[in-house]
Order: sequence, then C-alpha cells, then structure tokens
Amino acid sequence: MIVSPLRSQSGVAMVTAILAIFILTVVVAGLTMATMGETGISFDQSRSSQALHLAEAGAYRALAELRRRMVYDLDANVRWADRLQVQGWCNGNQGWKFVSDYGGAGWVDDNANRRAVLSMGSAGAPIEVQDTTGAVLGSFYATIYVRPADNTPGPSPNVCNDTGVESYQMLFDYFIVATGLTRDAERTVCLKNPGNVANCGAWLASVAPGSPDPGDDTWDSPPASHGWMILIEKASYSRWALMMLTTSSTWLTDSATFNGPVHTNDRFLIWGDPTFGSSVSQVQPDVMFGNGGSPVLLAADQNAPTDVPNYLATRMTLGAQSILAPGDNNPWWAVLGDDPARSGMPSNADTRNRTTALADNGTPIPNGIYFMDQCANPSCGGIFVQGQVNNMVLAVESGKQTITIIPTLGVPPKKYILDSSTDTRECTGPPSYATCVSMGKGFNGVVFTTGAIAYTAGNPQTGLYGTVQQDTRLTIAADGAIAVTDHLVYEAPPAGANDSVQNVLGLYAWCSTAPTCPNRNVTVVGSMTPNDLYIDASVLSPWGKFWVEGWDTLPDKGTLHFLGGTVQDTFGEWGGFAVDGSGNIIGYTGYGRDMTFDARFLTNNAPPFFPLTTQYTAPRYPRLTPDPLYDRPLWEELAGQ
Repeated sequence: MIVSPLRSQSGVAMVTAILAIFILTVVVAGLTMATMGETGISFDQSRSSQALHLAEAGAYRALAELRRRMVYDLDANVRWADRLQVQGWCNGNQGWKFVSDYGGAGWVDDNANRRAVLSMGSAGAPIEVQDTTGAVLGSFYATIYVRPADNTPGPSPNVCNDTGVESYQMLFDYFIVATGLTRDAERTVCLKNPGNVANCGAWLASVAPGSPDPGDDTWDSPPASHGWMILIEKASYSRWALMMLTTSSTWLTDSATFNGPVHTNDRFLIWGDPTFGSSVSQVQPDVMFGNGGSPVLLAADQNAPTDVPNYLATRMTLGAQSILAPGDNNPWWAVLGDDPARSGMPSNADTRNRTTALADNGTPIPNGIYFMDQCANPSCGGIFVQGQVNNMVLAVESGKQTITIIPTLGVPPKKYILDSSTDTRECTGPPSYATCVSMGKGFNGVVFTTGAIAYTAGNPQTGLYGTVQQDTRLTIAADGAIAVTDHLVYEAPPAGANDSVQNVLGLYAWCSTAPTCPNRNVTVVGSMTPNDLYIDASVLSPWGKFWVEGWDTLPDKGTLHFLGGTVQDTFGEWGGFAVDGSGNIIGYTGYGRDMTFDARFLTNNAPPFFPLTTQYTAPRYPRLTPDPLYDRPLWEELAGQ
C-alpha cells in the first residue's frame, strides 16, 4: 500500500496545533493567575488601609469620649465626694481614682497598675462602622488608659491645697489603643498626650505594676508642663445657672434655656421642651411632666412625645444628693474685711473698731452709712449700712464706679467713688454730692446693710438699679429682701467664658436669724421695671426666691434678660401663661424667661466673699485654658497587637 506524503504529515500538524493551544492556555492561565494575585494584593492593601483608618477613627472617637467625660461626667459626679477621700487621693498620688469613681459609667479601677481603664467595644464585640447607606465598612474596639503623669506612689507633681479654699491639681497621662478590623485585615494605633514620654508598646508590655513604666523613668520636661490636669475645688454658689434648695411650683417650658449647671433638691416641673446645655440633677427619683395638660409623675427624664427636654451635654441625674444652704458665711464679717466663715455675729465693738467714723466702744451703732477704713490692708474697706436702704444706685462716672446710698428717712445719704485700689472717696451733700473726702483705703468689694434694700411704690428713685463699671467686682448683701426697680447691668458684658472683663455683681439676700428667715427674696418690682428688663448678676436667695412681683397680674412685659446664675430656696415666678383645652399656651403675663449663664462663674471667679458650697467641682473650661487635654495627641502604630 502506498501512503501519500501529505497524509503522512497530518498527524504531526495536529500534535503541533494541540501543543500550541496548550502553551497558549498555560500563558493565559499564568497571566490570569498573575492578575488575580495582583488584584488580591491590591485588595489586601486596601483592606489594610481601611483597617488603619478604622483604628484611627476609633482612637479619636475614644479621645472625644475621654474629653467629654472629663468636662461633664467628672464635674457632675465629683460634687458629692468625701473630703477626706479627696485629700487622700491627691496627697497619695492616686488621682486615677477620681477618673474611675467619678468619670461616668464603665471605668475600671486597675489599682495594681495605678490606672483607670475604659473599654469601647472588644475583640469579641467590636463597634461597627457604617456608611450613609447603612452598609458595614468594618469595625473597631478601643481602650482608654488614664494614669498619674509619673505613675509612681512616691512624690508627685500634684498640688494639694486642703486648707482655706480647697483646690487639688493633679497631672495625668492618657494612652488610647484602638484596633481597626475589616475582613481579615487588622491594624492597631496608639494615641497619647503630648509630654507623655512612654513608648506605647513598651508601656503595654510592662509587668512591673507600681514602678515607672518603660521609657518613662525620667522626665523630659519639668513636671509643671508634663501631662494634662484635673482640677478639683470647692464650688461657689455662683457656679450654678439655676439651683433650687427646696420645692418649686414653677414650670420649665419651651422658652427656658439653661447653659450652665442646674440642680434642685426636690423635683423639676417640665412642660414641653426646655433646654439644658450642661449638667442637670434633682434629688427626687421622679419628674413632674405637663403631659399636654394632664400632669403626670414619672421616674424618667422625658415624657415623649409631649415633654422632651433638650439635653445638650448630659441627661438628667435622678436621685442626686442635696446641696445645703450656705452655712458659716456671714457678709457682715466680710464687710469688716474679716473672714466670712468666722463663727458668731460681729459685736458693736467689732464694727466700731473698723471705722474712724465711730468711737471704739461697745455702744449700739446708730443708723447710718460707714466706710470700714480702720484696718491694716490697703484695700480692706467695705461699705456698711446700719438700718434699711431705700435707694441704691450704681453708676459709672468719668470711668469710675460710683455707689449712691439713700438710707432710712432722716439719715444723710452718701455717695462713694471707687477712685483706685487704695483709695475711696466719700461724698455728701445731695443732690450734687460735691463735698468729697478721701478715705485712704481701697474698697474690698462688699456693701452690706443690716436691713432690706426696699422700694416705695410709684417712686422711681427707690430700690436697686444701675451699672457695674467694667473693672469693678461687687457683692451687695442685705439682712433682708433686695428690690430691683430698673435695669441692673454690666458696663462691659462678657463675650464668653474667657473674656478678661472684670465686672461681676453678686446679690445676696442674707439672713442673720437662719433658718427662720421671712421675706428674704430678691424681688423684681414688675409694676416699676420697664419692658424687656436686663439684669446681670449672680443672685443668691437661699431663704427666699428670685421673682417678679405681680407676675400673674401684670400684662405681657416682654422678656427678662438675665445674665448670670441664681440659687434660691424656691423657684421664683417671672411670668405666667394660660392654656386652652388642648394644653396649648395661648397667653402670657409678666416676663418671659431668658436666662443666659455667665460661664465665667464655672470656676471660683465669684463675686467678692461669695459663699462656697460643701460640694466639689471639676472645672475645665475656661479655668484650664489653654487645656493640654485638647492639644494634638502623639500617634504611633503598634505591630502585632
């Protein structure tokens, strides 16, 4: 049989073709695998980057939580701390216990490692992060560690002043360790405060509790500039935007806004949606709500949908401890230039011995006005009035603060010019008050009268009113009621908490016979005051109220614009309202309530000789300005965490 040459080559061609196809398949497969590998690497890199961003987001979220708790929770909770405990923790350099005990829910006292610890999520239950559509992008968990700045039980940079006006300054470091997760990618970062010289990784690996952490054996800067501070101090009564020491029958409505701390020793009455911009607390476990016209008592801080307060900082604390009325604080001693906490009442001789206007003996003091110029300090003199004041006018003349006092009928009036820090001029001879003499002493900031600051109906030149000069710090105290009959304002109202303007005014309706104290009110005489009234002051009426006389019978007089804070026995009425059958407000009487808190009072920037509470406070803003807790943190990534 003869085989064709062409036919004999067909098998070779087929093998060649199959081989070529195989090679192409291998090449394509290789290219495909390479592409898939690069894509996988790209996905891994993307997920790793996402995990890093999630870790950073978690760390900064935790830092925001730390800042919020140190501003609001610590301040709200530390108020009822025990005095010996506060002293002991500061002196023993155990400041982390303030954070763990009073910094809000969730903190753990890691006593063995001298630190407070707060976890946000965990490895087993991380916090999900979603986009705007609700799709889960990944998750994170974070841990906040707070410790004393040197973390040793020995000498510390703390300043613990437990005598006089108590003040405790303690320095801290924080570490925030956060892990971001997305699918199989995981990254961990650490934030710490500037000045914190410890290495995060080495610090976390430390196994020697109670001794300096690795990398932190020595200071890289003086203690005063290391770490961030927690300040604990006794709180002045001026610190509250509103405090009620007993009961109240006044409703807080939609128009009520409080930018500073608010407290009542009883319960709040809430009708609608008042706004609370800071901490708010009450002693009773339940709140009375208007409930659209059918009041109801609930163990809750809101009554949706009719009564839903706007809590801009923290929710209401129910069952808080009571805050007592001022105890040993006597403005009579203060006007003499003495310690207002001194026990007992001044004798006739005590008062006479402080003024050259009276003989130094123990006989009764005649009604009149006396400047306390017989004292050792260059600015120790207060203005003392024996008897009732019928008119007191504050004014600014040629840049100086003047105080004109018209006392009981038949007693010569006087005008005082606060000329300098070491000299006050006393003027007589109304109406011009042209005869003035130098008293040779500066004014110590207190005007005190043993009677009321009263008013006469229909007489505009009665009661208290006027302007506080921009550099004047003044407390007006009366052993009786105080009547305000016109605008009472600052020459330079503060623009904010950090404003350096000095003018502050305190009104103190004091009681020498406490607790039996009838008519110790600070009264706005609504029949005499103008529409849209302005009052700038810290008002203290612990045995009465700060109220508008005629609040329920006057026509609508607009708004009472109040800048400051007020502490009163019962919540005084400023105006009333009528409602229809559906509970809607349809009309008003008296003044609407516009209460703006003077944030300068968040610290002990109080009026002169103003009393202190038995409570503590933990101020940050504006006292700690600049505040290192808000400085840009140090960042590092931790491997293998």
